[in-house]
Amino acid sequence: MRANPEPLLVIDIGGTTVKYGVWLHQQLLHKDRFKTPDNRSALLAAIVELKARLQLPFVGVAISLPGSVDTVAGRISGTSAVDYLNDFPIKATLQAALGLPVSIQNDANCAALAEVWQGNAAGVTDAALLVIGTGIGGAIVMNGQLVTGKQNFTGELGYQVMNDRGETLSELASPVRMSQRYQRLARRPNSVSAREVYQAAAKGDALAQRCIHDMLTYLSRAAFNLVVSLNPQRLLIGGGISERPGFVDDVQQRVQRLLTRHGAPLTADIQACKFHNDANLIGAARQFYLENGDKPVEGAVRILVR
Repeated sequence: MRANPEPLLVIDIGGTTVKYGVWLHQQLLHKDRFKTPDNRSALLAAIVELKARLQLPFVGVAISLPGSVDTVAGRISGTSAVDYLNDFPIKATLQAALGLPVSIQNDANCAALAEVWQGNAAGVTDAALLVIGTGIGGAIVMNGQLVTGKQNFTGELGYQVMNDRGETLSELASPVRMSQRYQRLARRPNSVSAREVYQAAAKGDALAQRCIHDMLTYLSRAAFNLVVSLNPQRLLIGGGISERPGFVDDVQQRVQRLLTRHGAPLTADIQACKFHNDANLIGAARQFYLENGDKPVEGAVRILVR
């Protein structure tokens, strides 16, 4: 495998935070983040300023972002956590502004590419991912191929309707939404992070405990549905919360109880993504190399449109 000696700027645009780093010599360097701007012009300006500030001879820019991403047309469709980017030619616009090749890919698909390439799905032919952030994303790998679907919508698991009120998985199981729910019910005047909700729960706060329980219940149901629908060899959980001690084990235990209760003769192999919160950045690099001819042999993954 070539070492890709030229630096690649990798960016993960999320609904709350933009993370970035430099992919060089198979390592993610210079990692940092900033708050996601509230409009498109400010985001584009921040990316241009970031490239100038780092002052490196970049070979290109690889971007992970939410939504139904058309990697060829360079646009996003559907709804996403950064709605001002929908149906906007972000790839062509950034290529013109930066003077560099740009690749884009759905964030959960990037996580899948990273994990199949060098992570906890390496050597696994069939895998599914649940990526937990501001919203809930997903990705499907079957027979070693990333499945994107005819309209680039495969794996948009956050759209699943989870109750009679029509609320979706992203609305009910995101840690961001969970902490907002806690803030509202607790009548807190200021915003509360998911970390603070967990801290309150550990101190015996019954409301915090209930909000966390509800989030885990919906996540576990979604994971159960994935396991019985696709029967993957492995289900990976990604996003920053996957690094929380015991979080993935809790989801696995809940899913296994559901499998037993409903008589499904399966054992759920559920693991955290190896790269946790870095998976989207590393997968964005992988997408760039797939598009631009530098295709490492190990962990090769094709992209299948069905």
